[in-house]
Amino acid sequence: MTQDKTNSEEGPARLHGFVHDVLTLFVARINDHAAKGAGKLGPRDLTALAQSFTPETDHDLHDLCTSSWASFQHAFEEAFYSQMRKFPLERLMVAKFVHLLPERGEDPVPNRTLSRRIIPAFIQALQQMVGPELFEEYENRARNFIDSVRAKQGAAMDWEQLPSHPVAEILVNDILIYISRYFIDAQKRRHWMTSFFERTMPAAKTDAERAWQFGDLEFHKLMSSLYKTLAETLFDEDGRRHLEQRYDAASLSQLEQMLAGLAQDQRRVLAELNS
Repeated sequence: MTQDKTNSEEGPARLHGFVHDVLTLFVARINDHAAKGAGKLGPRDLTALAQSFTPETDHDLHDLCTSSWASFQHAFEEAFYSQMRKFPLERLMVAKFVHLLPERGEDPVPNRTLSRRIIPAFIQALQQMVGPELFEEYENRARNFIDSVRAKQGAAMDWEQLPSHPVAEILVNDILIYISRYFIDAQKRRHWMTSFFERTMPAAKTDAERAWQFGDLEFHKLMSSLYKTLAETLFDEDGRRHLEQRYDAASLSQLEQMLAGLAQDQRRVLAELNS
């Protein structure tokens, strides 16, 4: 049985167990009441029992609800952690542009947001640029990072804060600096990515999704979000010194060249749209 199937079955099984325990307890209350009345119970008796069978008035039911809720919370945390641990690197990378995505179940807004359909296309493009072996190495680093934070913080760990953790930032920067070599010719890479995304994105399910496209502007929205923090660090005097402690001069020069090329290409795209 796969981990996915195990997690999908555990929730309903726990809920079934809770319902069974509540019904068993209620039947016991009926039997107790019936024993006091020589086995006779009428509709009014059952209604009165049901109305009094609440966590506020029944101590055993209160304890059952409390313990079951704690069990449900634990199961949810374990399932969420398991899911996070499967694709931690992807989640850290997507966090760089998650603010550009619509809420789950909502349609993208042209010229304002990206579509959630780009996520699998983005991951596939990233895997192609990084290569399978190095990508797996980065994935393991991300997984070890999450395990380490969880071991220290336990249930108090804030999942939303993970992308801003210094270790996570270093990991994401390592990848962004590595793939910057592929964006030196920004126009060529833009054409490749817009074509690749359109071929790779899952099929649209709504009219709004079908009307949305990953075009030149969307490419630059994505790239600007991915590199925004790293660019700000690079062009800050203290930030650059910090980067120089980890990356060689050639890598930072390449990054600087790539950012300049992206900016120039973005101006070209905007000029063509406004002409």
